[in-house]
This record gives sequence, structure tokens and C-alpha cells, in this order.
Amino acid sequence: MRDNLTGIQNTSISISRCDTDSDTAKNFASFSSNSVSVQLEDEYEKKDCSFMEIIKLLIALLCLSISAFSNFFLLTLIHDIVPRKPLPDLVFILIPQQKWAWPVGDVLSTVNSVIGFVIVLLHRQRITIIRRIFILGAIMYGLRAVVMAVTYLPPSFNNRDEICEPQVNRTDIHWDDVMKRFVTYVVTLGLTSGQEKILCGDLMFSGHTIVLSIMYFTTLKYTPRKLTFLRYIVTPITFCGMAALVVSGGHYSMDVLIAYWISSHVFWGYHQIFELPLHMRKNQNLSRLWWFNLAYWFETSVPSGPIKNIWNWPLAKPIFMKKFIERCNKNLK
Repeated sequence: MRDNLTGIQNTSISISRCDTDSDTAKNFASFSSNSVSVQLEDEYEKKDCSFMEIIKLLIALLCLSISAFSNFFLLTLIHDIVPRKPLPDLVFILIPQQKWAWPVGDVLSTVNSVIGFVIVLLHRQRITIIRRIFILGAIMYGLRAVVMAVTYLPPSFNNRDEICEPQVNRTDIHWDDVMKRFVTYVVTLGLTSGQEKILCGDLMFSGHTIVLSIMYFTTLKYTPRKLTFLRYIVTPITFCGMAALVVSGGHYSMDVLIAYWISSHVFWGYHQIFELPLHMRKNQNLSRLWWFNLAYWFETSVPSGPIKNIWNWPLAKPIFMKKFIERCNKNLK
């Protein structure tokens, strides 16, 4: 009997030792994993401003510029093709179109972009995030260019003859006129609220909503956790901006809804793919998306996992601003 008790005690001691060893091993593995992760992030932070990362940023900007300019150029041609009678829309039936709402949509889109870019510029890995914004914008505006080129929707304004520039017969149009229109849109970056008359026809889907959505999601994704109150600022700005676009008659309801849905799927799908370890990215179902190979090269040097939202001042001076951001960063951890 005594031998049995001794055996049981020895067994329990050995089991407890095994459990302790197992827990120690797990803790050590977790610590090692975290250490490696932190080390990789620190190494990548040093590389974030390297020559190759700057080159990638410039190429991403080039991709965005090509997509955006394609939209502007197509609009200069589509304007003279689209029919003039607007389609029925539920919002237009319920709410009379409001002229004042169009510049409001422009202003809210600009404010949303400023907030988003300030957050990104203060981020420790700002170059990576700005590059992602450029690539996401290039994807969205590239899709928009394809849709604009194949289907022509009539202007949504009720007073379209007062707002839209007169159409020119396609046989009489000259390339000088096309280039003049194109340059005007490039200079104004597509913001038309200050113009007396505008080109009409770039409806499916809303470019303003693409900007509102991407900058909204960027603010949600890359804001430090203790600054979550910012989402209570950017959320109403985003959705009021979208509502203003429809109430003004500048876009059909479906333009805004489709732009928001596609932007949300592309943005979060992009981050879901490229937060995986590098060796797993090509094996996911989402890797079959048409834009995956375009984006894959830009993300090859980015460590796996979400980017930690840590701030720092991007310049060496002024010293007081650098210290202020460091102090803010400690409080935000």
C-alpha cells in the first residue's frame, strides 16, 4: 500500500514537472516569437526610408496617377456621348436635389483626406502606409476607368443644362478641345464645385466616395488605440459626405453604395492578405484576385502581422515638436 502511495506521489510530481516544463517552453516560445517580431519590425523601420522603399513609393504614385488620369481623359470623351435624361432614383424622388450639397461633399472629402494623411505622416511606418494608399487608389480608379469606358450613364442632375457643359457633335470635336478639358481636370484634381459648368458622365462609380472610403478606413486602421475618439469624428464626416453627393444630385445612390462596398472589400482584403507571413500569401484564395500580383511586389519586404501604430516626428527639427510627439507616443502606448 505504501509503495503504491509512493508511486502515485512520484507520478504526480513528474506530471507537475512536465506541466511546468511545458508552460516554460510555451512562455519561452512566445517570448522568442515576440522578440523576433519586434526585431523584424525594428529592422523594417530602418529600411522604411531606404532607397528601394522610396522607389516603390514613386512607382505606386505612378500607378495611381495613370489610373486617375485615365478617368479624367475618359470623361473628356464620354461627356459628348452620354444621354441627357436622368435615371429615376429613390433619393431624388423623396428629397429635392440641393445645390449647396455638392460643395459640401467636396469639403468633407478634403477634410477626411487631411485627417487621414496627418495620421499617416505621424506614423512610424508612414512610407509603407502611403504606398498602400496609392496602390489601393490605383486599383479602385483602374476599376472605375474600365466601367466608365464600357457603360455610359446620363447625368443625375435635374438641372443638367445649367450644370453640364454643352455637348459637341462627335464629328466636330477637335483634340485641342479634348486636351483643354483634360488639363482642366488634372489641375483641379477632379474637384468641380468651383466651376460654373462641368463635364458630366463619370458616374459609375463615385470617385469622391472612393476617396472618402479609403481615407476613412486608413484612419480606422492606423490610428493608435488610445485615439479611438477620432473614429467618432471621421465616421460622420465620411457618411455625411456620401449623403451630400447624392442629395446634391451629383451621383445616383447606386454610384455611392457600389463605390463604398468595393472600396471596403478591396481595402480589408488587401490587408488580410499582406498581414500574413510571406510564404503563406500566395497560397490563399484571395491571392487569385487580379490585383494580387501587382501588389505582391510592393509588400515583399513588409513583416507579417498588422503594423504597430506608433508615432514619430518625420523631421529632425524642430526639436520641441520631435519631443512633443515622443511624449504623445509614450502616452498612447
